[in-house]
Amino acid sequence: MIKMNKLPVKQVYLLSVIVIGIITLSVYSTYSIFTLESETSDIVNIEIANVLNIESNNYEYKQVVVSPKSSITTDVDIYNNYNYDICYAIWYKVVPSEEINTSNVSVRPKEDEASNTSGSLKEVTGRRISLVIENNNDVLAKVNIGIAYAKNEETCELNISKDKNIISSSIDDTKILSDTIIKSDKIKKSEGNYITYKDNTNSLTLPLNDKIYISTKYTYKEEIFTLTDSLEIDADDILKYVDNNTDYYTCISNTECRYLYHIKEITKDNNNYNITKYDTLIGYLSGDSGIRKVNQNYYYYGDNPDNFIYFNCTDELDTKTCELWRIIGVFYDKDSNKYITKIIKNNSLTLSKYGNDNTWKDSKILKLLNEYKINNEDMIQEIDYKIENLTDLNTNINDIPLLKDTYKSNIMLMNLSDFLNTSTCQDKKISEYKDECLNNNWLNNNYPNEEWTMTIKYEEPYVNDDNETIIPNNNKVYSIGKSINLSSSTSTLNIRSVVYLKNNITIVDGDGSYEKPYIIK
Repeated sequence: MIKMNKLPVKQVYLLSVIVIGIITLSVYSTYSIFTLESETSDIVNIEIANVLNIESNNYEYKQVVVSPKSSITTDVDIYNNYNYDICYAIWYKVVPSEEINTSNVSVRPKEDEASNTSGSLKEVTGRRISLVIENNNDVLAKVNIGIAYAKNEETCELNISKDKNIISSSIDDTKILSDTIIKSDKIKKSEGNYITYKDNTNSLTLPLNDKIYISTKYTYKEEIFTLTDSLEIDADDILKYVDNNTDYYTCISNTECRYLYHIKEITKDNNNYNITKYDTLIGYLSGDSGIRKVNQNYYYYGDNPDNFIYFNCTDELDTKTCELWRIIGVFYDKDSNKYITKIIKNNSLTLSKYGNDNTWKDSKILKLLNEYKINNEDMIQEIDYKIENLTDLNTNINDIPLLKDTYKSNIMLMNLSDFLNTSTCQDKKISEYKDECLNNNWLNNNYPNEEWTMTIKYEEPYVNDDNETIIPNNNKVYSIGKSINLSSSTSTLNIRSVVYLKNNITIVDGDGSYEKPYIIK
């Protein structure tokens, strides 16, 4: 392990050679360059090399230019021609500019060579290291590849400045997220239990005209929480019972529920009382959960699959700053001929009306979603999509028609088809998705309010038997909850943001479980 302290005082004179593959215009015209959006996944190894002599400097580098949305492999050869051992570390720096996002450029050793990018070399020996440089920007990237070195005097002491990154993780250390999902054959038999989501802050409004049930104790059996010795109170009395010294739980308007709320904070807004901080206990039944293929797409299905993922982090190095999302599945993108991963925020973003009608591009929800801060925007794939238009519940799930108009967006809601395909049931008419089909579904959050989808009911104007032109009232949008409903667009329901991740997103840690969500970059 190299310590990144100050260089030894003694000047080290070293003759080394770094051989780096340089991409030139002639190479571009000769070689087929691997691009992130192409059909091939083969990385082209450019073998044109320039020689850089390191004589008396302790840092040397060479600049490599990588085309937009492309990846190259370049070789670094290090030779120690002296009669003593040397310490070395290979580093890189993306040359900053106004057009480039430096986080969209990565440099990693190919295959299992990560341990070779820093270490020591015996006297009169050499080492070749292959580096993979990926540029996911829409503009070319300039990357300085360099070496820091010093005489090995029992311990290696190298000083790498903060704006340079030691290359430490290899291609094998990470896995492409979509490939991991597609290749997974994991189906787990879950025991009936529940998950506790900590410190939710999406406000829950307590009904003023209904009784509220709270208790300090509860029991759990077969997906149902039951309050023990519950108190029946009015909303404006709840502050008398909730304090920091006593744990209170509520099913809100019932004594039994699938989602139980552990109250931590209540506030008053005008005449409404809101639970503004709480833990959510979510029960699930014993049964199968896993990944299934539907046509060309892959869905996580069942009550409790391992599809948790950290996203929208304010600090990439601290998962406590991340939001908890879940993976709906992996979808084949015809435009890029790649699979892209679709994820959804685990809890509700807010309550909202859909709009005055069911037109998505002018909807209030789309405006809210576009105002929602996404810190990992460089990971999101903007896509072209069509709105689902369901006019008959006797339609089979795989036959939901689409509107003709195509929209482009990088944030949206789930489709009704997403919700149906994540159920334990499959290949049914939509009218047959009831009870067990809806409950055994991780996408069913069973909020007190239902949740909007993007699927609408739109009918064209028509002429009736009396030769009158009838214009249908197109203000209906499908919502989900304890049942599938066609709701008025002026209703106020929950929304959860949905995005597609780019196809080059990799997993650096985690297994998708609630205890260890995927960590991506």
